[in-house]
Amino acid sequence: MTTQQPKRQARALPPTDGQPPAALTLDQIFAHTAHQQPSRVAVQDGWHRLSYAQADRQAVRLASALVLGGVQLGDPLVVHCENHRQALVAQLAVLKAGGVCVPALSGPGGAAAAARETGARAVLCSRSTYDRDVRGVPSLALDDPSTWRKIASVPVEQALPRSSAEGGAHLLLVDRRKGRLIDHRSWLRSAADRSRRAGVTGGTVTIDQEPMSPVALAATWWAFSCGATLQTTPWSPDPEWPLMGTEDSVTVLTPDEYVRHLDSCPPTVRRANGAAAGPGTVVLIGGPCTRELLSRHFAVRPGTRLWSEFAPTDGAVPWTAHELLAGDGRRPHEPGAGSPVPPVRLRVTGAGGETLPQGAVGAIVAIGPPWWPEDVQYSGWHGCWTPDHTLDITGRPACGPGPENPCRPAVPTGRLEMEVT
Repeated sequence: MTTQQPKRQARALPPTDGQPPAALTLDQIFAHTAHQQPSRVAVQDGWHRLSYAQADRQAVRLASALVLGGVQLGDPLVVHCENHRQALVAQLAVLKAGGVCVPALSGPGGAAAAARETGARAVLCSRSTYDRDVRGVPSLALDDPSTWRKIASVPVEQALPRSSAEGGAHLLLVDRRKGRLIDHRSWLRSAADRSRRAGVTGGTVTIDQEPMSPVALAATWWAFSCGATLQTTPWSPDPEWPLMGTEDSVTVLTPDEYVRHLDSCPPTVRRANGAAAGPGTVVLIGGPCTRELLSRHFAVRPGTRLWSEFAPTDGAVPWTAHELLAGDGRRPHEPGAGSPVPPVRLRVTGAGGETLPQGAVGAIVAIGPPWWPEDVQYSGWHGCWTPDHTLDITGRPACGPGPENPCRPAVPTGRLEMEVT
């Protein structure tokens, strides 16, 4: 265990050379960077690069075709692409057209299931991810030259962009019966909070996630909201990926992913100053960070900052966040959750929904801001408040969702339930 390091001030990368206009939507933020610095790399995918300007131009053409094809404001469209470059163009096009991006459900037939459950107007995919089970709606393969030959003849829609800050940006399907609608404001607010906390000092956010996963989306729009580069794969095979970044980069992982990468990484390369080579900051999104993971991090990478965000529902809006220091491993409770991130308010509740006092273990629930249609969101985790007013996550309840589980009420079958984040 290393000695506790003093906290360092996070420095966020300015979005562009000039100040951005009043930031309203994800696609407007992206287009602003594309206009100010067109050659800046948006996605570094191995040896493949996609600049901000290239992505924005392709998205405008695709969005025009979508509008001509009848896409209306608020229409869902499934995005199921092979790589992050295609997924970026697809998302920008859907948002510019005023639609809502729906990631495909996992597993065979996931795109067809997502289209069927949401009533999607189209599926934007790759040739390798084309789902033959999709019925009744068109599928556009973005790596098929014939797709772009058809789009090339479509005039640019002058009403673009049709997105609005209050409109939904993504509908994340929890399963075939339930989805969470995330608007532009929620993504941008979360991205701004991450920049203030952890910073994007070198302009690179590194991930090791499939396109359109919740954590990948959180990292993607964090990077693009501040004009950074999203790096998704290494230029050549490297056993230390994605922990091979430069000192001024940020790597975003789930806690489970970080454990696997620490297990598989070879002996760490050291810089001239003795610090471990790799990213300057690791941000963990999803479940809590355990004491064992904290200890391993500072034993192997004592010079790398470690931030933990407890984001149990979708990864878009963290419920809690804090920077973990080496000394946190000596506390009597698990270090993993931290303090609530406004505007989310948290409670620990008992079997009857009553608020429990400090130290009592119960269900962790979030009390939503005014725009949530539900009063409460359920995390699926148990925990308690500690004397220092942070949340100690003790584990998952043994029972599953249903009337017998106070952590999560039963969800009626036969309909898609919506929650707005």
